[in-house]
Amino acid sequence: MRVIIILSLFLFISCKGDQSKGPAKAAPSPAPAVSSVEMKPGFPSLPQNVLMNIWDNGQMIDYIFHDLPFSMNQTELNSIRTNLTYIDPKPVDSYPATCKPFARQFYQVGGDIVLEADIYFSEGCKFYVFVEGGKAKYANYMAEAGTNFFNQMVKQAMEARSNAAPQ
Repeated sequence: MRVIIILSLFLFISCKGDQSKGPAKAAPSPAPAVSSVEMKPGFPSLPQNVLMNIWDNGQMIDYIFHDLPFSMNQTELNSIRTNLTYIDPKPVDSYPATCKPFARQFYQVGGDIVLEADIYFSEGCKFYVFVEGGKAKYANYMAEAGTNFFNQMVKQAMEARSNAAPQ
């Protein structure tokens, strides 16, 4: 790093000192950086009061996985609360357009679905998009514990597939 600074200073001084050759030509401006990945706009974070309602009163969380050979649900309050800790408080400002949902989660209170979430779980796409009235409204990143949970779930599904395959 020190070498780069010294070289830059040397070039600056040598260019400044040689002004007798006429006006310096402006260096071409660099092209603007173009991202090769199209990004979708994100959403604000899930409000704390929505999360606390499920924390206090949650009765069931259902999971429907798009590409796994099973669905599941959780009905114990401690399991529901643990699941809620998988939601990082940080909102998702934007995400790659190539991200696809891994599963849909349904949160129930009093027998009613009070919240739905698309779970994104692939390389570079680990977050929740919360849906109200059929439209995406909030988005939060997935905490490390959530990543570990879904990694374990995928591992178990793959083991079940390989054990069920004819030998």
